Amino acid sequence: MNTIEKAKNIFILGIKGVAMAHLAIIRSEMGKHVTGADVDEIFKTDVLLQIHNLKVQIGFDPQTLPKETDLVIYSAAHGGLENPLIQEAKKRNVTILSQGEVLGELSSYCKHTIAICGTHGKTTTSSMLAYALIKLGVKPSFMVGTPKFNEYEGSAYGDKEYFVIEADEYGVNPPLDKAAKFLFLNPDTILCTNIDFDHPDVYDSLDTVKDTFRSFFTKANNLIVCGDDINALETAKHSGKKFKTYGFSEKNDIQIKEFRTTSDGTELTLLIENKPHKFYTTLWGEKNSSNTAGVISVLLQYGFSSSEIQKAIQYFTGAQRRFELLYKTNDIFLFDDYAHHPAEIKATIESARRRYPNKILRVIFQPHTFSRTKMFLKEFAEALVLADTAYILPVFSSAREKGSEFNVTSQDIVAQAKILGKTNIQTYDTKEGLLEELTKVIGANEVIFTMGAGNVYELGDDIIKVIHAHHTEKR
Repeated sequence: MNTIEKAKNIFILGIKGVAMAHLAIIRSEMGKHVTGADVDEIFKTDVLLQIHNLKVQIGFDPQTLPKETDLVIYSAAHGGLENPLIQEAKKRNVTILSQGEVLGELSSYCKHTIAICGTHGKTTTSSMLAYALIKLGVKPSFMVGTPKFNEYEGSAYGDKEYFVIEADEYGVNPPLDKAAKFLFLNPDTILCTNIDFDHPDVYDSLDTVKDTFRSFFTKANNLIVCGDDINALETAKHSGKKFKTYGFSEKNDIQIKEFRTTSDGTELTLLIENKPHKFYTTLWGEKNSSNTAGVISVLLQYGFSSSEIQKAIQYFTGAQRRFELLYKTNDIFLFDDYAHHPAEIKATIESARRRYPNKILRVIFQPHTFSRTKMFLKEFAEALVLADTAYILPVFSSAREKGSEFNVTSQDIVAQAKILGKTNIQTYDTKEGLLEELTKVIGANEVIFTMGAGNVYELGDDIIKVIHAHHTEKR
């Protein structure tokens, strides 16, 4: 019996984080008593934790660690191993495990663990795969990086046949422990959407990122990568593993021959063993077409037919906070998106342009983490100027870093845009200032995005009021 099977009373540090909340839910569904601690802020996961009657204590007073606790789980958030609650657990000789270690043990439970990795797109891809397996009737276990997708929560403890997990390349507890969390997993199949440079507090270069993914690839019996992504393709070739590819290139094992945007989504034609097969999805854009092809590649690997897969994926509407429609009128649309890396921002804007070619595009962006902002200043500017107007909020600091250690602000992105000769980016230090500006400028025929991995989504209700006031005034 392994460590987490023996444990009866589990305490989770940072329980409101998406991955930790899902871990808490799964452990609770497996019959464990689970509690945890976090900060007194609103999280998207609050409702999920309440639904599952999981108690959350606010703050990190060491004396509040329940006496019966026999396992504490931590991540890089809130000081990691240096958190007072973790220090208290050490004094009591309570078993302490990282999130990565626990997920590693959990990934050994099912016959087929399918790990979805990649710098971008892994949440949408893993959510779609979990959704498809549900619709295929196999009752999968899954844990993906969103509170919800369609009508389902982002985690579930199902049968022991399939387990879908979003594989995180972030470190266990930087800077003390930079080991990638996904290296603890024991997957049967790995699907990689792409490899890009991110998390500069963990990785010092793209080559370091690729080396880490290569190590992860060696753990799989079945490796599937997006053959259009040169970094993923090169890394797979250097892993020493046999692998299959998907994507737009003719060299891929499964080729996206055509994708056609419709008013309701995208129609895909894939060449599978040189025969055309049509699939329909409600998602838009080139990147999501590629993600869909990845999911199809995995499902074909496990013996499902093209016709079965088509029926299983066609009504997947996307993960929460991924191109999520919050509000619409006849001529104004408000979306929320988790994009927090320049490549993701660029892809989202380009997808929105393709979907709404004749509308004004406004992006309200909140940079996430000082380390990422400082590393990609130029790239953020290059991506954001693709919108008609971009409004940048103050940097949202992660619970795993101290803003005082970085000399960077949102204004530095604007400075980079000016170097490019662009003046369509503005900064706002307060929500009130931004809303006042939106009240002045919002007109007809617009698409508006809140964008970022922080709490920018909380502006949604206020922006809806601005839009509603605009229409009331028009009437």
